[in-house]
Amino acid sequence: MIRIKKGREPGKLLWYRQQDGASYEQMDKEVREELIDQLLREQGHLCAYCMSKIPESRNLPSGVPAVTIEHWLPRNPDDKLDIGQGLDYKNMFAVCSGNRGCGCEEKLTCDARKGNDAIKVNPCDESTLRGITYKSNGIIQSSDPVIDEDLNQRLNLNGANSSFQENRKQVLESLIFDVKKRCGNGDISLYCKRRLEKIQAMDDQKIPYVGILIWWLEKHIK
Repeated sequence: MIRIKKGREPGKLLWYRQQDGASYEQMDKEVREELIDQLLREQGHLCAYCMSKIPESRNLPSGVPAVTIEHWLPRNPDDKLDIGQGLDYKNMFAVCSGNRGCGCEEKLTCDARKGNDAIKVNPCDESTLRGITYKSNGIIQSSDPVIDEDLNQRLNLNGANSSFQENRKQVLESLIFDVKKRCGNGDISLYCKRRLEKIQAMDDQKIPYVGILIWWLEKHIK
């Protein structure tokens, strides 16, 4: 998971929010499409939580969208508290399908798993991301026990029924292979620094699961 820097909200969303009776549920298709497009570009076409590529290219069950608008602060919380979060652009992310339609709750991930639960980890809040690290086997974890529970339980990012852990592991192994190929047994810190700068400079179309790459490269820069 990496920090998402929110830009200016889409003009059509701003206009729509100012209309009498505006609500997320009744949002026009044209407004929604512009919103999704901007969220995707803002996030480099990666899911805000698992960092898989979106829109998803795989076949999905009928009626399941390849990209979903997620509200970090639930727009329909159990306590019914409505503070305008449904149409607040800063409260919105683009996310993957989360395995919706699979017929098994244990396989749900990301916002499909989270539902109306409140979470502490926030891709827009760098302070909640600082304690996140990875293991060489692809596991994502946090030194903050609440955020670690978010990652494992409320978002299910290490679940045995998903491919996230294996995908992160493969991406990391590919990077390590390339570093060894370029640097051999020599000092790798300069090469890692350049690779990190290149990755961090990417705007749209970021590398899927890039969080584990950034973590590893930062560890190997002197």
